[in-house]
Amino acid sequence: MKTPCFGSQLGSFLMGSRGFLHLLGFFALSGLFLSEICIASIRRIGSIEPGFQGTQMDWIDNDGLFLVSNNSEFGFGLTTTSDVTLFLLVVVHMETTKVIWAANRNVLVSNSDPFVFDKNGNVLLQKGGKVVWTTNTGDKGVSAMVLLDSGNLVLQGNDGTLIWQSFAHPSNTLVMDQEFREGMRLVSDSSPSNLSYILEIKSGDMILSAGYSTPQPYWSMGKDTRRNINKNGGVVTSASIDRNSWS
Repeated sequence: MKTPCFGSQLGSFLMGSRGFLHLLGFFALSGLFLSEICIASIRRIGSIEPGFQGTQMDWIDNDGLFLVSNNSEFGFGLTTTSDVTLFLLVVVHMETTKVIWAANRNVLVSNSDPFVFDKNGNVLLQKGGKVVWTTNTGDKGVSAMVLLDSGNLVLQGNDGTLIWQSFAHPSNTLVMDQEFREGMRLVSDSSPSNLSYILEIKSGDMILSAGYSTPQPYWSMGKDTRRNINKNGGVVTSASIDRNSWS
């Protein structure tokens, strides 16, 4: 039996070393790649700062939610719809998964369309490179986006000034202590027959209408005999949910 010469042993060792180094390099790159994915998918608690962006795919392991309130009761992010390929930008109640606010009900996005909170303080959602929703808060001094324990998504300035809030733009749901004022509208999701319902305060009365091309009122608080009045001569200018009743 031949004994391997020193040269062949050294060659084998070098080849083995190179293979080992290549393997280490592979694991290092893989670790770096995986760490980037993990960083991208970590939910922020309470607030995020300008310069933040991503798609639903970046937080797919967190159900698309990238921000939760400090009390963990509410979450903000991109959630699926009845068409599992399309998504809404929403605030949800975490325990029930009920959507309490939605930004883009009329233009759903894909899992690769980006949500952007840019360095200038503007917040926007894109679809195919086009902006489909925005807060229009660029260059207004926004320093943070905060999801409050109430479920209100707000944009704040450096001194805590309120610059924008989701509670001022309700979609189809109100939560406790959320004020509903004249000029705001609640619009239901469309029924199978493509009919929606609209709740609003107009001319001192709260009115519920069927959302035809010309809305058709069919209920008003002013004509409801079940209401309790604690101030004579008063008109409706705002409303809120107090426990399990309207105020």
